[in-house]
Amino acid sequence: MKVTQVAAASTRSRHSWMDFLRGFAILLVIAFHSTKMLSRVDLMPPMWLKDATEFFALYRMPTLMFLSGLLLPQSLKKDTVTYFTGKIRSVLWPYLVWSGVTALVFSRDVSSIQAIVSLLNAGSYLWFLFFIGLFYGFAYFVKRVNPLAIAVVAFVVAVAALFASKGIQVQSRMFYLMSYFFLGAFVARHWDAFLTFVDKRTSLVAVLIAILGGIAAAYFDLKSQPMAVPVVFAFIVGACYLSRKVADKPWAQLPNYVGQNSLKFYVSHFPAIYLFDVLGTQLGLEHSGVLAVLSIFVALAVGMIFSVASEKSVAVQWLFSAPKFQGSRFRRPPAAI
Repeated sequence: MKVTQVAAASTRSRHSWMDFLRGFAILLVIAFHSTKMLSRVDLMPPMWLKDATEFFALYRMPTLMFLSGLLLPQSLKKDTVTYFTGKIRSVLWPYLVWSGVTALVFSRDVSSIQAIVSLLNAGSYLWFLFFIGLFYGFAYFVKRVNPLAIAVVAFVVAVAALFASKGIQVQSRMFYLMSYFFLGAFVARHWDAFLTFVDKRTSLVAVLIAILGGIAAAYFDLKSQPMAVPVVFAFIVGACYLSRKVADKPWAQLPNYVGQNSLKFYVSHFPAIYLFDVLGTQLGLEHSGVLAVLSIFVALAVGMIFSVASEKSVAVQWLFSAPKFQGSRFRRPPAAI
């Protein structure tokens, strides 16, 4: 094997735990939406499934934001044109394409400029991509600033917005998640030190704290908010520790694959769950627990079909990124989430 091949294999092995953790977080998002979608077909989720998904309510999106932030320093090494072109192709393009899919599947009003703006202004399940796009754009203009300082400022703004509105609002959530994005960027700049910290057995204490926080979230029906940041950070540390232990296990292949193709699973799962639920209820399947569990498998199947098909078809790949052509060769941008 060539030296370059050995290095590439080593890099994949070294970061497989990140694919695992990203895939695990996406699976949690899919499970959460499988329960929330039931209300659209006039069904109530079973309590056991609701509690299981609420256990991770504090952790899902901050973890995904943190993992996305880990990619930022490497992206910022690119020149201006390459940087923004890549983000347009891998973030803005799928956001616009799947916003169109959302409007079609859910019969969203797009008859006026105001309605279109409402849809595109984080007005759907695609809000994560909307936020990521804003964060990447902002990051380029503050790339000389310490990411930790930006994370702290974003957290302070999130808290101020939360108290100003006396409740969670879009602005508070945006700045709150921005703090995890730039925390990830800070960690990426101190990679070896972070891994040394995470790999200590004391990370099991963080796992315990995260479990207690999850139980509290399920019992008290807590939502993600700035006040939970110590518990969320404990979850991230504990999740990184456990992911590094299990990512290479044979049974970890599913979350690894989902993590490697996270964008495809993320953008396709919501319409897939909805359409399956509508079809299922029309066929007389009204057991909410069965419908929710089956919809998870359907969403995974759809994501896998898109992932495989996009490797073979330029037309399918257009659903997830704007391709760049050099002659007849098709090139895809690196994943942004």
